[in-house]
Amino acid sequence: MTLTEKELIETVSRLTSDRLIEYLAAEIVIPEQSDQGLVYQNIDVARLELACELHEQYDMETDALSMMISLIDQLHGLRAELREVLNAIEAQPEPVRQQLVNVIGTARFRRR
Repeated sequence: MTLTEKELIETVSRLTSDRLIEYLAAEIVIPEQSDQGLVYQNIDVARLELACELHEQYDMETDALSMMISLIDQLHGLRAELREVLNAIEAQPEPVRQQLVNVIGTARFRRR
């Protein structure tokens, strides 16, 4: 689903046109160009809802919001990569899985 700027502002109740301009400048969202002009995706709606909530609840400045959302993006990326690693381990024969568990567990406790 794509939304125009007008539809986006209607959808994200706490979003104003001025705030959207600030968020665009900080690259909190990066809309796509289409025949209709700039359009926004569902992920943009979620990011803007979070940005508005953080802005209002914690009085966060736009630069801090941008950094916070970037860190959340990185965390989501790492979770996806970890899920792929776990799926790859699960696909291995039992002796290989057990060896990996032993090595990972030993390495984890060695670092402390």
